[in-house]
Amino acid sequence: MRFVVTGAGGFLGSSLVRELLAETDHDVVAVSSQTDDELTALLERAPYPALRRSPQVHPRQRLLESGFLRDGDIVVNCAFPWNRGGRAMADGLEYLIGLFRAASAVDLHCFVNVSSQSVYSQARTEAAHEGSPIECDTPYSTGKYAMELAAGLVLPPEVLVNARMSSLIGPGYDVRIVNRFIARFLADEPVSIQGGDQVFDFMDVRDAARALIAVALAGPPEGSTALNIGGGAPRTLRDIAQTVADVVRTHTEHEPRIDWEPSAGDDRTLGLDSGILSRHYNFSPRYRLEESAHHILDGLLRSSERR
Repeated sequence: MRFVVTGAGGFLGSSLVRELLAETDHDVVAVSSQTDDELTALLERAPYPALRRSPQVHPRQRLLESGFLRDGDIVVNCAFPWNRGGRAMADGLEYLIGLFRAASAVDLHCFVNVSSQSVYSQARTEAAHEGSPIECDTPYSTGKYAMELAAGLVLPPEVLVNARMSSLIGPGYDVRIVNRFIARFLADEPVSIQGGDQVFDFMDVRDAARALIAVALAGPPEGSTALNIGGGAPRTLRDIAQTVADVVRTHTEHEPRIDWEPSAGDDRTLGLDSGILSRHYNFSPRYRLEESAHHILDGLLRSSERR
């Protein structure tokens, strides 16, 4: 089967392409603004090994050409102009509408539109399930939900999955607190935590890629196009910080320090109920937080060695 992955140069898209190439025999078409050499360098950057085969790489405009998508294809759309504003955001959203229309012209096996858990309230105090109220608190979440609605208007429900992704972690995605904690510990700088009772449900990006493949092959769940994809193991910020500190302490000569401060009243529970993913697709994560943190640490250490 042929997987067409948009946004192949992004954090999730590159992880998905890497997983498909390393662990499956499916044909892989990577749609990206990067060249073949640039994408290969990204896919094989530390701490990832060399790949046994390469994807077909195409610029994103090719995707909209008649005949590029074929009957039976699987499309996983990881593209989104999340870090852009103004005209660039508008152009990106218009491109996605064009993608949905191009996909509707052929008989796809499945179309997975990557969305986000941010469409749920970011002030929630319990894990969100697929039927939880939508509360778009930011331009990012508003754009994501708008694209869910647009995809639902254009694509048939028997092929469409709007995959609401948990907060993903892994090497190179340094905006996440796990990566930031590790970077500070390696710099021998303390991490300050207010309270620590906030709950997060981080998912290793490698598990996210595995989940997307499983969902794309099986197709949408019955009765809804929305599907939560998360790790199913929510942990408090206190536990996350202590776990990351233990990983750094075990694998390096650094002695991490955490400064605990009184709570500021933040009791968010940014968990994601991924029960349908577990039950319907028989999916379970492979990587615990400890293993994800070690993987991130390994990537940071190797990057520093190359400088």
